[in-house]
Amino acid sequence: MRRFSAGMRVIVAMLCMLLLFGGAQAPGAAAAGLLLTYGLWAGHILWAEASGRPPGRALLHYWVDVTWTAAMLHLTASAADMLVITLVQPVVLASIGYGVHRGLQLAVYAALAVLLDFGGPLIPALTNDRASTLSALGVLALVPAAALLARPMSVLRQRLALVGDIEAQLDPRRGLHGVAAHLVDQLRAGTGAQVVALVLPSASGSPAMVASVDEPGFRSSAAMHLRMETLLAQVLDSPLTHVRRRRWHPARATHVIGGGAVPAGLRAGLDMLAELLDVRALVVVPLTRYQRRHGCLLLGLSEARHRHQDAIALAHAAPELLRIVEQATLVDQLQDESASHERARIGLDLHDSAIQPYLGLKYAVESLALRIAPDNPARAEVDTLAVLVNGEVAALRELISGLRTGNGPGDNALVPAVRRQVRRFALLFGIDVEIDCADTLTTTRALADTLFHMVNEALNNIRKHSGARRVWIRMSIDAATFRLVVRDDAGSLLGRPAAPFHPKSLAERTAELHGSLHVSQPDGLNTELLILIPL
Repeated sequence: MRRFSAGMRVIVAMLCMLLLFGGAQAPGAAAAGLLLTYGLWAGHILWAEASGRPPGRALLHYWVDVTWTAAMLHLTASAADMLVITLVQPVVLASIGYGVHRGLQLAVYAALAVLLDFGGPLIPALTNDRASTLSALGVLALVPAAALLARPMSVLRQRLALVGDIEAQLDPRRGLHGVAAHLVDQLRAGTGAQVVALVLPSASGSPAMVASVDEPGFRSSAAMHLRMETLLAQVLDSPLTHVRRRRWHPARATHVIGGGAVPAGLRAGLDMLAELLDVRALVVVPLTRYQRRHGCLLLGLSEARHRHQDAIALAHAAPELLRIVEQATLVDQLQDESASHERARIGLDLHDSAIQPYLGLKYAVESLALRIAPDNPARAEVDTLAVLVNGEVAALRELISGLRTGNGPGDNALVPAVRRQVRRFALLFGIDVEIDCADTLTTTRALADTLFHMVNEALNNIRKHSGARRVWIRMSIDAATFRLVVRDDAGSLLGRPAAPFHPKSLAERTAELHGSLHVSQPDGLNTELLILIPL
């Protein structure tokens, strides 16, 4: 923009020199000197921009342009119409480069400078010729209007700059979740949209990331993801804008950027999507490569008007954004493969080393039980010890199997493991634990292992820090989200609210699973821990 403005400034100066010096009435010495000075200054600005050393405060240059024109109108009455027209160029460029409010300020300054004319010859010269007067006043009235007419270009430039900044900040090494969350957060803040969503194909396991005014970037539920994909199925490969209107409204509800017919039934689907997101207008930009859809980028707006500039800017950036998303997906895949190989190696090492002493202990206890007579009082205790050792060996084998196979198909490994641990915890530490959950909670082995450790860590925190004698645990799966609630009675025993406590390690584990952790005291006394993990 600065280089373009500098080039236009030089062209204007050259044209003014040709028109003024080539006219029937040559300009005076003062006007000629001012014109020459302006030409040299414009040439210096252009040279500085071309050499990569732009001078500071570029907005001030447009004020200099308007001041020069006003001074030339004061010094000469020849070619007044042409000089008034030169006021439009700095107003328009300032509006595009620095916003409409800057352009309007400059336009008002230009209009006042021309109308006052500082007592010069312009006004008498114009009033002598009615046609010239009307022409000049018409041009003068268009100077402020030029700032308003430049608003779409100003908004487009701002959006392109915003998207360029976001692209520069996106780092594929952060993984798909981190990249998508940062993208929707920055777009929502920069565009002022109510909702921004990045809807990637659910068939490949990719997320649908959403950011709203009330909540930063989060992964939508599987049901919400599928619903958005279904409603976007009819969208073409061209970006479009849509406004939810009444059926009888004469204005078009859907505009395809670049032209093109709107498929039948698309309006109804977009209306439902806008209602789902609780917005009035939508900007939809498909992410396509090699004539294949790889997702969509959505902007949901509260005002009922088309935002073509947003659609154009996002469509311009869509190929680069898609490239970054694909790189982040590849990083996740490489990390998963590396983790899978590492799990397999660790599982093999554990099988060859850690499990062998436990097997020896198991055989020794079973051999000892065979040597003790059935009527011996110690036989029952040894049998109990043998059952406990067999259970631990089975659990260790299950853990090693999970490490070696990675994220296998979902099963119900979590509930039996937690119930065994709850019984063991109550027996060892004398703390009564009640567990409320369905008989089946299907999760992957890797997630079940992590959730089991989180339950065990929550119990150990209560044992170490609270002094509670009873604990209630509730586990459930609602809308593709695992819900864990752990509550104790420490506050009731103390007779006052329990001391605030934030489990740092649990918070870190929850963040790794892209979940949330909340610590509260619903009854004002006892502490309740709520963990939500998206599946």
